[in-house]
Amino acid sequence: MKPYKILLFLISIFLVLSLLSFVFPKDGIFLGNNILVRFPDIKNILTPDESKYADISEILKYHQSDIEENITEIISDSIKIGADSLHIVPDSLKAEIIQDSVHDIDSTFVKEPLQQPGTIRQFLEYPDGNKSVLYPFFNQLHKLKTSGELIRILHYGDSQIEGDRITSYIRNELQKQFGGSGIGLFSPVPIKGTSISMKHKLSGSWDRYTIQNIKNGSIYHKRLGALMSFGRFAPVNNYENTLCAGEINLKKSNITYLRTRKFKQCRVFYGYNERPFIAELKYKDKTLDAELIPVSRQLNTLTWNIDGTLDEITISFKGDDSPDIYGIALDDHSGIAVDNIPLRGSSGTDFTKTDLAFLRSMYQKLNTKLIILQFGVNLVPYIRNDYSYYEKQFYKQLKTLKGLRPDINIIVIGVSDMSRNNKGRFESYPNIEKIREAQRNAAFKADCAFWDMYEAMGGKNSMPAWVNTSPALARTDFTHFTWKGSVVISKMFFEALMHDYNEYLKLDQKTKNENLEN
Repeated sequence: MKPYKILLFLISIFLVLSLLSFVFPKDGIFLGNNILVRFPDIKNILTPDESKYADISEILKYHQSDIEENITEIISDSIKIGADSLHIVPDSLKAEIIQDSVHDIDSTFVKEPLQQPGTIRQFLEYPDGNKSVLYPFFNQLHKLKTSGELIRILHYGDSQIEGDRITSYIRNELQKQFGGSGIGLFSPVPIKGTSISMKHKLSGSWDRYTIQNIKNGSIYHKRLGALMSFGRFAPVNNYENTLCAGEINLKKSNITYLRTRKFKQCRVFYGYNERPFIAELKYKDKTLDAELIPVSRQLNTLTWNIDGTLDEITISFKGDDSPDIYGIALDDHSGIAVDNIPLRGSSGTDFTKTDLAFLRSMYQKLNTKLIILQFGVNLVPYIRNDYSYYEKQFYKQLKTLKGLRPDINIIVIGVSDMSRNNKGRFESYPNIEKIREAQRNAAFKADCAFWDMYEAMGGKNSMPAWVNTSPALARTDFTHFTWKGSVVISKMFFEALMHDYNEYLKLDQKTKNENLEN
């Protein structure tokens, strides 16, 4: 074929494709229910838009040591984000063994590079700038050195915190400064495949009960407790009165902070068993303690002191009826405990659907002083123009939780950036800032503090920058942080929190000096 004919053929093909690009629907055509066919826009081919990702160079520069140093081994973990969590199966999370050093407990000022100008990217925000909303919690921190108390922080979140991501760093840093050890409170029957900071193995016929069981009527009460779930080794209705048994074997993880691996007490929170049962604490094949637990119709606590050198324990249960087991806590006797409580698929609006009197009693037993709520990614894929409905729902949760105990403070961590693939380019979902504003408004109305994770990451189109950096700080699902990324973002939050704590101490000392002068 002659060259001019080839040229004419190519031009004719180009003209036909150009015509198709103008008449083909911009949003594509669905073939069946799941196949979407799109035709490239000729305008984008001739003048392609360049994706403008956020500049995170300052974040990478400041946190370079957190990204590269103190890593002795990299392994793939078994965390899988399930079908009820955005319908995403991400790449394997990378976990690192972090060997922390022992620090002297100092509750005067936190010895971090917090006073250097420009090191804190995103400060905590307060209603009308009133930082005193966190002063009760800061006062509890300040008194820990002399009070000998064990106080708790409950960190609730969605799949973004599964596997003890984000929580573990915050826990470790707080325990360095204020004392404490152990993984904290966790479910007897965890979400499958999400245990990183503790090796957790079940034997027996265990069942997990959550808010879904309340909604579908498979349980007759709303007592879920602090973890928004409970476990049983016998069915809810054991009509055959058969003897049931279950064991929980707990081993220290080698891929977590040293302080997490150390604990001095084990507590089991249980209640509402219609028949007696036997609870045993074992070390390998040796029984350390065994107790016959009577019938109970309230929340109770079974406590064992633990030799901190033990590398594993087994809690064994036997009985015709199982109690509702609301949580197991591995803690120190004093200091601070920080609990990782992932609620997969949740947007943080289910607390008011549970038994609030029971929740109050569990918060009392736990000595809860601070609640961190981190939700939002489950709302993002469902785009709406108005999120005032969510603001009202979320505000109701915050007011209710604060009303359970007068000394509980709350920090809301806003939704993180999240990207979608728009014609081959990853960009922030257009509704993220609306969800963020709904969360902030609800927090301020409820007199809670707010931390803007979206802005801390770099704002609009920051997630692709976190994904594409080397090493990656976010996964290729453009939603969840990698382990390294979770360390970076949690350090940002921790430094913001401790900055305001130090400011509180300065103000407190100034007030004391003025009182002495008067």
